[in-house]
Amino acid sequence: MAEENKGLDVKKPGSLIVGGGNRKGLEEPSQQEDFIIPRAKLLQALSPEVVEHPDKFKPGMIINSLTLEVLPETFIPVFKFTNWIRFNPRNAKDQNYDPAYGPGDIIWRSKDPLDPRVIAESKFGEDGSNPLATKFLNFFAMFPGVDMPVIVSFSKTSFKAGKRLLTLAQFATKDGQAIDLFGRKYRLGVKQEVNDAKQMYFVLTVDPGDFVPAEDLDGLAALWERFHAKPIQVHEEAAEEEIQEA
Repeated sequence: MAEENKGLDVKKPGSLIVGGGNRKGLEEPSQQEDFIIPRAKLLQALSPEVVEHPDKFKPGMIINSLTLEVLPETFIPVFKFTNWIRFNPRNAKDQNYDPAYGPGDIIWRSKDPLDPRVIAESKFGEDGSNPLATKFLNFFAMFPGVDMPVIVSFSKTSFKAGKRLLTLAQFATKDGQAIDLFGRKYRLGVKQEVNDAKQMYFVLTVDPGDFVPAEDLDGLAALWERFHAKPIQVHEEAAEEEIQEA
């Protein structure tokens, strides 16, 4: 039986409404795979938005990949999922370039840590070379004031921030009691770094914030129930335009 939108109404934080309810034009039930969840995109100097619209977008901004709106600093992670993706190099002269795919195309993706491709291609080479596949630590999240969920992903140079978030959440308590992942807010920030070639780039940072008000927890729990056990289709899942990875 297809999972339906049965009018689940989650208005806090933000005013997210998942499901048609009685809204005209949205009467037909929608399945999970019908949704594309935007991601929090950290802009770099080579990001298309910056290159094409330098008057509007600047390196270091964090935007909603679907609406292109700048995201607030505060977010609430609802649940976590990990995946691995092997992207084709953007440079056709790269020794790992696969001519069967276009530059930057996804060659394969997996959520299974025991997948032979993950085991073989997600580790650093003996010479210190980068893994062929990229590991993503993803958090399905809500940004207060934003009307839709957003995926906050940590990979490559921002992976440390993802590990920090996971560690803070794993040991988070309130009044001596462990709390759910969505029981606390966090602040998503950006810092500038410089690689060995003296090129500047930006990475994500995470810091703990306030606890989520009790009146918001039921709505977040409903959101967790609606989405956590099903595959998530992430908008514009692509290799980041990080200068130091070129």
